Amino acid sequence: MTGEDLESKIALRSKLRAARKSRDTTDSSHNDSVISGHIWDLLETIPITHDSVIAAYVPMPFEPPVNHVRSRLREFGCTVLIPIVNGDDLLWAADGDEQTWEHNSFGTLEPDASGAIPSSQALPACTAIIVPAQGIDQQGFRIGQGKGFYDRALSKLAGMENPPLLIGVTYESEFLLHVPTESHDLAVDVSVTESTVRWFNTPD
Repeated sequence: MTGEDLESKIALRSKLRAARKSRDTTDSSHNDSVISGHIWDLLETIPITHDSVIAAYVPMPFEPPVNHVRSRLREFGCTVLIPIVNGDDLLWAADGDEQTWEHNSFGTLEPDASGAIPSSQALPACTAIIVPAQGIDQQGFRIGQGKGFYDRALSKLAGMENPPLLIGVTYESEFLLHVPTESHDLAVDVSVTESTVRWFNTPD
């Protein structure tokens, strides 16, 4: 990535972050219901089973919520994994009762790290991974928060013959023409917003 591309990416991230902070959050529950519904419909096409493992996330403030689909997956019998920040990497632990969880340094709720497993073990075992993003472009490349946690985690999928389905989640206003990328960046297979679903790579 050139210096110009890096500056462009930083500027884009700043613009997207500011736009999120100015969003009206009164429709959060509605967005959660709609976005989660889209994700559930996608997962049914794979299809998922009671034994499936799905990686999801607890939304940071202003991130698109996916709490309804997390609950629905657990009720269905799936194992839902939630990320835990561990230094520069992510560990993954089972979803559950957030009342017992604590906030990390970024203000995000995390499950207890007891029994948590590294990305190299957790993610290849997943049927699908629900990935947060600040923006996704027309090729499926995402722009994240800038810390590289998901880039490092998703790199553990490199070379897999049948990798998990990558579902990127943004708001509709964050569907972009182009995101500056680096050689290690991995495109998502499909994006979900409160308005629509867009496939970039249809599974066999």
